[in-house]
Amino acid sequence: MVEFALAVPVLFFVLFGVLDGSLGLYAIGSARYAAGEAGRLASELGTDPTADTAAVGAVRTGPLGQNGLVSVTEIDVFHVIQQSIGTLIPDPNVAANRYRRAGAIIGSVGWPPSGRNVRNGSSDFLGLTISYQYRWASGRLLNAGPLPLTQSFYVRLEPQAY
Repeated sequence: MVEFALAVPVLFFVLFGVLDGSLGLYAIGSARYAAGEAGRLASELGTDPTADTAAVGAVRTGPLGQNGLVSVTEIDVFHVIQQSIGTLIPDPNVAANRYRRAGAIIGSVGWPPSGRNVRNGSSDFLGLTISYQYRWASGRLLNAGPLPLTQSFYVRLEPQAY
């Protein structure tokens, strides 16, 4: 009986760890999918004035915005430049378009859709970053606060004119 009393807390700790780890991986996978879908949608819309709004809506209505495990705090759409070695980095000279989950803009629009290059052979790269917080399922037991995470996705804008 003493062995049982010593083993049960360890077993519960392992059980809750596996549960939270699984739910955390699901949340991260949902964020990766949401960033990819939103980036793809913004890439297809190109210079359409509703490109950013549609991308934010894709995050809000997709699996990440509907699952209850996370709370999306911010969605950034920004210009990405290609370095000489081929890697992509956010453009330090162009401010990101920052949005709340509901779609309201934070600050001002630094890279409007009308200013994006969507010509064949020289189109811009677009980056999209989702900032979110994962709420631990067993957080009340361990007194753990939310875990802040981000997920980014880079994509070339689809040519609108050939």
